[in-house]
Amino acid sequence: MRAVAIRPPGLQPESLYINQRQIPSIKQNECLVKVVYSAINRADIMQRKGLYPAPVGESDILGLEAVGYVSQTKSSLWQEKARVMALVPGGGNAEYVAVNEKNLIRVPDWMSFRNAAAITEAWLTAFQLLFWISSVTKRELGRKPVEESTFLVHAGASGVGTSLIQILKKVLGAKNVFATCGSEYKKKYLEESLGVSRAFNYKVEENFNELVMNATGDRGVDVVFDCVGASFWQKNADCLAVDGEWIFYGAMGGVRVEGDFFSKILRKRIHLKATTLKTRSIDYKYGLIKDFESKVLDKFNEYGLEVLIDKEFELEQIGEAHKHMESNANIGKIIIKVSNPDTKQEL
Repeated sequence: MRAVAIRPPGLQPESLYINQRQIPSIKQNECLVKVVYSAINRADIMQRKGLYPAPVGESDILGLEAVGYVSQTKSSLWQEKARVMALVPGGGNAEYVAVNEKNLIRVPDWMSFRNAAAITEAWLTAFQLLFWISSVTKRELGRKPVEESTFLVHAGASGVGTSLIQILKKVLGAKNVFATCGSEYKKKYLEESLGVSRAFNYKVEENFNELVMNATGDRGVDVVFDCVGASFWQKNADCLAVDGEWIFYGAMGGVRVEGDFFSKILRKRIHLKATTLKTRSIDYKYGLIKDFESKVLDKFNEYGLEVLIDKEFELEQIGEAHKHMESNANIGKIIIKVSNPDTKQEL
């Protein structure tokens, strides 16, 4: 089968190429998925560079998600030809991937493979952050309702960012959602198309923390969703409200911090919560998937949610896809066309 490979050290997108690998064999309770579409994520870029290795015992092929249909099955839950989305710890950027039966999601009848390719990792991550990590949806004692809370979403135009904003606005009814982005075009899109209260182009509005404080009457936001890390830590601490939540799920801006980090955390009683999805257990992901299906996926059209695809690349263009993501030009998801669908299985 065709699969993405890396020429060490992998620092540049040009180090990616396509080679031939053995089709994975499946074990009990697994399915072999014929991949029609996959996608790329920041974790893939970090893995390519040697900064975020695949979990021990898992495929070294890049790709945390895949969409296609079941080609072979040793599962009582799935039959051959079922249309599925797959959440995997690796191996998604290939023609076939072996997936545990619990980490498959049925593609709704009304959804195409192409649109499903923009769902799995981005929407599950956003859902996890809001419903499983943050306390804001748990109605904890002393917490304001979601509708009255204020939020700051970093990388608001990314796949996860746009998913977070849509869930906040359309599912949870949040009225005060702010976002950061890296261009005036993205700023306009976030404000006019996704309805954020205000977006900040951090390349121009470097004092976005001050602007957030002004916009909230010097109170600050209740929750920051942070995929940036070190380069934004001071501004995050500055614009968080007392007893605010700092949800940390990525480190595009580095991991080493200097200064009075702990002092600021203590002074405001900030709740710092860190999470990843890639290394979670099969059972954790299964529970997350079932919860996501019932709360969001089954009501996707009812809520008026949108699948946002920035650009589609062929598998052989995987280097160009990585280059595009590293340029930070995308709004929404970057997807990878792996093979042509069986017309009997696809819409």
